[in-house]
Amino acid sequence: MNEFDVIRRLSEKLPAPPEEVVVPIGDDCAVLRLGDDGRLWVAAADMLVSGRHFREEWSSPESVGYKAVAVNVSDVAAMGGRPRFVLASGGAPDPETTLRCVEGVMQACEEFGAYPLGGDTTGAAALTIDVAILGELDGAPMLRSGARPGDVLAVTGELGASAAGLLVLENGDAGYARLVRKHLRPEPRIEAGLLATRVGARAAIDLSDGLASDVRHVCEASGVGCRIDLDLLPVAGDTREYVRSLGRDPEHLAATGGEDYELLLAAPEALVYSLAAEAAVPVTIVGEVVDGGDVLFVRGGEPVEGLSGWDHFV
Repeated sequence: MNEFDVIRRLSEKLPAPPEEVVVPIGDDCAVLRLGDDGRLWVAAADMLVSGRHFREEWSSPESVGYKAVAVNVSDVAAMGGRPRFVLASGGAPDPETTLRCVEGVMQACEEFGAYPLGGDTTGAAALTIDVAILGELDGAPMLRSGARPGDVLAVTGELGASAAGLLVLENGDAGYARLVRKHLRPEPRIEAGLLATRVGARAAIDLSDGLASDVRHVCEASGVGCRIDLDLLPVAGDTREYVRSLGRDPEHLAATGGEDYELLLAAPEALVYSLAAEAAVPVTIVGEVVDGGDVLFVRGGEPVEGLSGWDHFV
């Protein structure tokens, strides 16, 4: 079983949701209707484990705590919400590592406008941190199920920089500090997500596992297919330079590397142009939504096979 087989199996075991649950498991966040005013909230959780999601020889405890919050904030952004409250729990080999990790949590909460409510700590053989987040919606959420044939697919920012930064760290290379920072300190697209909901984007997902995997989640939830042109992927010059120096294909890495924490959006083309005109980050059209269930990547008009992203159980 892969990660998503596990999620499906777990979903089948859940009881029927209470009336407060508007969107249960299966999206970037669950959606809840809470309070006398009926306001919508989103909830998510994400875990980072030493040796699986980071290596302690190059990720300081502060960076780990910061990233644990940032990846949850990215889920809230993908729903078009504002991060509001965070709970962080984890284990570490010693109290000093715990305090340093929590310092990173506090830094991220301050930067992204979330209030740290607390959590739990314990001793553990290796550093592990789990963050749960609550975010607030101003209106209806963007859902993975909202894509329609005729929509274009667009991404915020750039792709492949985080994966390239990981390669820099693994290879012990110097001179690519920006790429390393993109890997260690993600920049969730809160404002772009809020703006996307205002202009009427139909669907969104955050690019955590890689475009090649995440676009399939949108297509599956929406009952559609898509066509993505690798030549259109926004890859920065330093990413392209470093990846080529390793004899690898920058566009392939951009499609499969993961941990970009950019937003993939599905919307009518005119709305994407409106978003691009107002957003503080670049917004690039990379493909289109089509009838049927096929997910097709092309380059130079020719199909490209075998692209897939990150799987937490492989």
